[in-house]
Amino acid sequence: MKAGALVFFAAMVGVAAPAAAEPTYACTAQTEGHLFLVPYDSPTDPGSYYQCRGSAWRLIGVCNPTTGCPSPPDPNGPIVEM
Repeated sequence: MKAGALVFFAAMVGVAAPAAAEPTYACTAQTEGHLFLVPYDSPTDPGSYYQCRGSAWRLIGVCNPTTGCPSPPDPNGPIVEM
């Protein structure tokens, strides 16, 4: 599961899509552990990093152009939220 989440995250980072205010699909039992990156759209809007845990999207970090995004949490570990 952890490897799948990392692959999903890597795919999302490489996608050049317009920024969304929040994840674009529902957090359900089927998407538990998924990571969603709201991409950068300007240097002053660094992006937000979410994880689907407990049927809710949790903000787990804010990305920035200089240091990138925080490391993804363990999908089987405790729920992490900012």
